Amino acid sequence: MKFPILRIDIEKAKANIERMLNKSKNLNLELRPHFKTHQSHEIGQWFKNNNITAITVSSIAMAEYFAKDGWKDITIAFPFSILDANMVIQIANQISLKILVDDLD
Repeated sequence: MKFPILRIDIEKAKANIERMLNKSKNLNLELRPHFKTHQSHEIGQWFKNNNITAITVSSIAMAEYFAKDGWKDITIAFPFSILDANMVIQIANQISLKILVDDLD
């Protein structure tokens, strides 16, 4: 059985983080990286090491995963479903959680 393998050029990835952070600072913007691809506590630490404190994820489960790792400012970048309200409220009681909505109603 074959398992997926993630191969990363660590130095290049860390340099890319620093480059994007510098670019956002020069534009006076907050860098809020999307953690959809790596979904990794270890790689998340690389961002923390660069003083990045806000992230974006693509699911409630990912928000919960990274909240448990100490991230306190998370945006879930997918439309919010009222069916997930209890889970969202539970996470939002612990951190600053932002969600996207399609309609205010």
